[in-house]
Amino acid sequence: MPNPQRIALVSAFPPGRQSLNEYGLHLARELAAFPDVEEIVVIAEKLAISEPELDLGPKIRVCRVWSFNRLSAGPAILRALYREEVDGVLWNLQMASFGNRELPAALALLTPALARLAGWRSGVIAHNLVSGIDLDNTQLKGRPIRQAIVRSAGAVVTRALLSADYMTVTLTSYAEMLHDRYPRVEVHHIPHGTFDTAARTLPKLSERPKRIVTMGKFGTYKRLETLLAAFDLMRAMPEFADYQLVIGGMDHPAAPGYLDRVARMREGDEGVVFHGYVAEEDVPDFFSQARLSVFDYNATTGSSGVLHQAVSYETVPIFPNIGDFVDVCEHEGLRGMNYTPGKPVELAWVMRKALGDLVAAQRLVEKNRVASQDIPLSQIARFHVAMLRMSRRQRPELSQISA
Repeated sequence: MPNPQRIALVSAFPPGRQSLNEYGLHLARELAAFPDVEEIVVIAEKLAISEPELDLGPKIRVCRVWSFNRLSAGPAILRALYREEVDGVLWNLQMASFGNRELPAALALLTPALARLAGWRSGVIAHNLVSGIDLDNTQLKGRPIRQAIVRSAGAVVTRALLSADYMTVTLTSYAEMLHDRYPRVEVHHIPHGTFDTAARTLPKLSERPKRIVTMGKFGTYKRLETLLAAFDLMRAMPEFADYQLVIGGMDHPAAPGYLDRVARMREGDEGVVFHGYVAEEDVPDFFSQARLSVFDYNATTGSSGVLHQAVSYETVPIFPNIGDFVDVCEHEGLRGMNYTPGKPVELAWVMRKALGDLVAAQRLVEKNRVASQDIPLSQIARFHVAMLRMSRRQRPELSQISA
């Protein structure tokens, strides 16, 4: 066996609630499962409220050193890497991992380049890129000067991330775009991966509660207005009058108070439930006790983790026919039902169609679950363990290490 590695994983991490925290948790577990990995040191964000750390076994240790939206995040991470004396660093990132304000977010995203210059073998998992986001469908809508600044900063950040030893992206469109713009850099398309591959018996759709779910961080490009209007239209038909809509998640950091405002408008409506944050241990029941999972998005910012969770637990995904949803389904063999963004009548029709033929819907969800198992997160972790160990002149392909 080769000398064991100590790997730092820089990521949002539970019980924190920032984006990609669940992915960071599952990735840490899969990395630690390899016998040639001695320890995973998770370099995570500080918690706003003190909570006990998860018990993850002797090979995973969490160090909380950086704060969201703080200019000190990058230096704090570098100090932790020096202190821990790790062999390599894996960065689990999206463009707002370190903040939803431009300056702290951008400065911290330069840290992987600095870490490589300091001598650590570094790999970046980029879940999204600024160049792949339609800023007109974010909180920057109607602000052309801010958009121009973000685009320029995004180009600098992308080039800095590419200076790591290697970078992976979860969408083929991102890989193609980067190869076109930076033909000499090393970029791999590595799919999102499936968290839960355990053999489990899931209830048939016809045996589940008459429930529709949605989950996310709401208020910017993920919203609820179209879904709520569609749900009201659907409930107007007698056969769907007793359905329930369960909304899981929180406000997006850039849209504080959004869910409270929507909840006040729905006060007294027993058919609409605001669940709040869905803890990791509650995710299986959240999806497996529902028939549909609906995505009310105006835009996409990368491969959707919620989509992968929905198909893992055999819930029918209904999403707008836009961007990254199409890319993911085309290249990962997933299927869903589609509607035009912002069209509640069309969404209501699609939901009624899915619920009106549960036999066809059952075939769809079973095929999705089989497709989702083709690339388990353990295979993704194997790729990164090998990449962090090998010299820059010897690079494995995912297919070579998928055994």
